[in-house]
Formats: sequence, structure tokens, C-alpha cells
Amino acid sequence: MIIYHNAHFISANDHNDTFEQLWVENETITYAGPAKEFPSHAEHIDLQGAFVTPGLIDIHAHVGTWAEVTEDINDANEYSEPFTPLMHALDSVDIHHFSFQHAIEGGITTVQTGPGSANVIGGIWSIIKTAGPTLASRILVERSGLKGALGENPKSVFGNQYKRKPMTRMAIAQILRDGFQRATHLSDDEMNEQISRNLELRPFIEVLRGEMPLRLHCHRADDIMTAIRIAKEFNIKLHLEHCTEGHMIVDAVKASGFHATVGPYMLTPSKYETRNSTPAIAKIFKEHDIPFAIMTDHPFVPVQYLKYCASEAMRYGLDEDTALKSITHNAAKLVQLDHLIGSLEEGKHADFVVWSHPIFTTEAKVLQTFVNGRKYYEAE
Repeated sequence: MIIYHNAHFISANDHNDTFEQLWVENETITYAGPAKEFPSHAEHIDLQGAFVTPGLIDIHAHVGTWAEVTEDINDANEYSEPFTPLMHALDSVDIHHFSFQHAIEGGITTVQTGPGSANVIGGIWSIIKTAGPTLASRILVERSGLKGALGENPKSVFGNQYKRKPMTRMAIAQILRDGFQRATHLSDDEMNEQISRNLELRPFIEVLRGEMPLRLHCHRADDIMTAIRIAKEFNIKLHLEHCTEGHMIVDAVKASGFHATVGPYMLTPSKYETRNSTPAIAKIFKEHDIPFAIMTDHPFVPVQYLKYCASEAMRYGLDEDTALKSITHNAAKLVQLDHLIGSLEEGKHADFVVWSHPIFTTEAKVLQTFVNGRKYYEAE
């Protein structure tokens, strides 16, 4: 057992607890609370007044799949056709890619990664830890969502470059619907065969059964509404990825009951449909009780800058507590992993970050990053 003490521990849980000691044993937090006497067999580590938060969580990134910030060097987009539901994040992730080291250096301990947004249906996302000896040892959720994309990305890749369908938003919606329509017409035996043999419609069946959500890239307000309309049509779980103009239709987003991951907003709009991007969306969603997390969309904003994405939202009015939770506890809730990660509480994974100063101050520097109780980074 290791006991960490003499630090400002911030739980980031629903009660905003702060405490004085963190006990870790066998990769798990066994105690987080007021100071008490150390057991004789425990190792105790004095953190010398540092600040400790849960490990940060980026639930929309392409860590380990995108070699550089270029469409020419990546394993995140299968450009051969617009409909590739069987592509799987775990078949493209390189755990030795430098982006994982950058994540650890930035205090990020968990990411959701996988196919990009070139395809109308891109494939399966996964949620993994950013450190660990093997890919298998890092997996938290092997199949965390079916990734799709609306708007300019599929149009640009297939319509503009390849001169093939989809050339319009109408065609994108038709391709998206087609997978679900085909799946709904299968018998129970046919569905079971699709799943057992990992055939093309397996992901759609899993979404229809509520086993994972549809995760749709959508920037423009009309694309957001198309995503909501299709999800309601098939009665499926939807997660709005980017939701860039969500603040312009905030009542409709709230009424839908769906969640969103917002960003990246710390870069110049790269296309016309992102011209209304603003960090103020986080504050607006908070005011309307719309559950959200903040993303980097690595490599477009480097994953190690996740905390800066949250602090930028604070500059536009988001409160500090929600900013921290948007990259810890609330992010974990949105991927249904808050029983394991996202806050410093007994029984949860020992993923935590030691900071030199409070996380959102200019001086804050990551001193140490722990994943499953093991230290994977220490500042020189």
C-alpha cells in the first residue's frame, strides 16, 4: 500500500470533496479522506504541498491512429469507400506512438480513440488508458460507439475528390439510414449470425439494441438536427460529436435528451461549417443543463492541451468546477465509466495527476502522472 499525503487533493466528484490523504493498493484507490494514522506496513509519500486531480479524460481524440496532422499519414480514415462499419480502432492504434507520451505528459490518462470523419460510417471507437505494457492491458471499452459523420467531410472526400456518392447532405443521410434500415429488417437468427460472424451490419444491430451509441460528427445546426432526427427515427442512443453550432439551437439540443462532446474550438475555423465555433458553447450548455465533455480532437488540438481547452471555456464564462469535471468526472459519465474513473474515490482506478499549482493557473505544470497506481511520468 502507498499513501500520498501533504497535498491539496481534489476529488472532482459530485460532492466536490477535497481531502488530505490518498491510499492506493493493487491499482485501486482504497481511501480518499481526512488524515489518519498510517498503517505500519504502508509506504508513505510526501507530495510537498502539490495539487492532485483525477487523471484527465479526452473522449474524442485520434490518439495512436494519426501519425501527423495530415490526411496523408494516418490510419484513422479508410478512404476506399464511405461505408466502412467494420473498421475498428484497436486495429489501427499504435501504443508506441508519441501521442501517448504527450498525453501522459499533459495529465491525460484515458482517451476514446478511433476512426475519423472522412466516412459517413467510419467504424468502431474504443476507450483505452494512455499507458500500460500492452494494448490489451489498456482497454476499458473495446466497442464504445459506432462513428459516423455528417456534413462537409464525407462530401469533400468522396464527392469533391473522388467524384462519387455522397456529393450532398441528402446522400449522407441516405447512406446512414441504409445501415439501420437493413438491420431492422433482419430476423433474430440473422441478427445473431451478423454478430457471431462479425458481418457488416453487426455495429448497427449493437446500436439498435442499445449496446453502444451512434457517435455522429456534426458541426452545422442543420447537421445536428439531421443527427437527432435519424436517432429518433430508429430509437437509438446518439452522442453529438463537436456539436459546433449547438449553441444556436440550444433548446432543440436540450429537448433531444442527447449528450455532446464540444470542440475543438482553439484553432482557426478550417472550413465554412465551423465558422461559428466558440468556447462559449460550454457555458451555454451548462446553463441549459445539457451534459457535455470537452475534447481536443487530437491531432487538431494536441492531446496534451486538453486542460487548456477547458481553461479557454472558463475565459468565456464556464465555472472552474464544471471545467474540471468536463475533462474528468462528467466525461467519464458520458461514456458510462464514472464507476471506474473520473474522480478520486474509493474503489476507483488510481489514475491521478500531481500538479505544481492549481490546474487552471498559468503556472500549473504536471509533476507526475499515475495510471492504475503506477507512475508513468515525472517532470525533470
